Amino acid sequence: MADAKESAAYRTGRLWAALHILRVLGGVPMKGKLGTDARLRMVERQPGLHIPRQLDKALKHLVAARRRDAARGKAADEVLKGVLASIPDDGGFPPAYDAAQRKDFREGFKTQKGTYTAAHRALLR
Repeated sequence: MADAKESAAYRTGRLWAALHILRVLGGVPMKGKLGTDARLRMVERQPGLHIPRQLDKALKHLVAARRRDAARGKAADEVLKGVLASIPDDGGFPPAYDAAQRKDFREGFKTQKGTYTAAHRALLR
């Protein structure tokens, strides 16, 4: 079995965290929809539906962050690189995750969100 940090579900969790932080840098409050337990349950049950929808909005949040100020714009540029690096090579996401994959997804989300929060704490208000 592959290490959880290398699984597709784990990488997708990291991607979801990057999308969440990008929204916050763009002006959506930290308690915004992407980081709630209910939203995490939705995306881990239907990643193929929810992730593409948020990817479509990523550029909007990047532009909003740049308009807020240079520091948030620079941070958003960094986070967007994380988003792009986490998209599967085939560009697709599975229709659902099983229980083990949902656990990997949550671990990836929690780890990446913590990394971004530590790096950009002052900007995430």
